[in-house]
Amino acid sequence: MYAANASGANQQGQRRSYGPGLRHALAGLQAGVLGALLILACLVVGSLWDGHSIWLVPNLFATTFFGSGVYRNQLLRTSWTGVALIVAVYGVLGALWGCIWREERTRWLGLYGAIAGAGVYFLFFSVLWRHVNPLVTLYAPELQLQLGHILWGIVLARSPLYARRIADSVLNKSTAPEGVHDVIEPEVRSGEVIR
Repeated sequence: MYAANASGANQQGQRRSYGPGLRHALAGLQAGVLGALLILACLVVGSLWDGHSIWLVPNLFATTFFGSGVYRNQLLRTSWTGVALIVAVYGVLGALWGCIWREERTRWLGLYGAIAGAGVYFLFFSVLWRHVNPLVTLYAPELQLQLGHILWGIVLARSPLYARRIADSVLNKSTAPEGVHDVIEPEVRSGEVIR
């Protein structure tokens, strides 16, 4: 009886499991977004160090969509667009990284990630931003962005670990007996007041 339930659970788990490509892309996306948050942290620290608002650089990236009028030293409703642009771009690049490296764990993967981060920085700020939005290349803080990109690349090197965690979590769900995941917690009711 249990073997039939376990095989049924395995069949359901296999139907619901992530394919290897999707699993690696999700792991890379996770690493890329975490790295993007590190880039933003470097920008925040650099802005505070220079005595500027933490929203100055996100506003600079928001000029890509809203023009130079939003480049202000304060929080605007468009500031979140700059944050979203950074997180989205580096998250997508992380997903690409995850699809390339998959679960391959090499000895120097952190170094390769740091080199990839520096390469992305130079590609973006030497070529891409000059054509898309020249304001970014003129006013972006170079040192904070260079450090942030190197840290982003180092975080990317953790994507094989994230891919294995995703695979393990799917495997654990698929090997559990049927009905374990569908248990509904009983409603808790208070009893009578003790007098």
